[in-house]
Amino acid sequence: MKELTTKQLQEINNNLDNYFSLATDRDIDNGIAWYKQAHYICKDLAERYNTKLETVASIISALSPRNKWPQNIKDTKTVLDAIHAGLEPDQVKVCTFHKNKNKAFLLGKEQTSITDKSLKTFSFVNNIARLDAAYITIDVWHLRACFGKTIKTTPNRKAYDQIKRLTIAKAEQKGLKGYEYQAIVWNAVKNNF
Repeated sequence: MKELTTKQLQEINNNLDNYFSLATDRDIDNGIAWYKQAHYICKDLAERYNTKLETVASIISALSPRNKWPQNIKDTKTVLDAIHAGLEPDQVKVCTFHKNKNKAFLLGKEQTSITDKSLKTFSFVNNIARLDAAYITIDVWHLRACFGKTIKTTPNRKAYDQIKRLTIAKAEQKGLKGYEYQAIVWNAVKNNF
């Protein structure tokens, strides 16, 4: 996906307004709380396993594709337990792809890190580990909200930045952090797409 035109950005703006208006009080409450709860879960696990909060958030991010949140937390504990027991990835089972499990182990052993070359996962880690409002996790659900449909291509760096800046501006208009707004819209899209 190339740089977005002014017309596309206006359509995204309207679509985000539409989905935000569909958010129930519960969607809003859950959206405001979601990243904070995720942050405290990671903080607890980091203390329990004597590792960095960012490391735990990175493992969660690696294990997240096609994984429901409660299972993602369980799988993160499985990976952390396995690393501390000296086990290898093929000796444990998690509910995501083998490639992601292998990456989770490398992240847990601090042999790699998630960088800004992976915009979505880098943002996700920063939202969870640091509650950093300068990042927006633009996943498939946020893209569905933005474009009103499932799109085939992921945004390049320029388009991602445009969507991020627009989402942050929309959040600020509502008195919210960008990640809170994104989580509210995520809830609304999941319930109404």
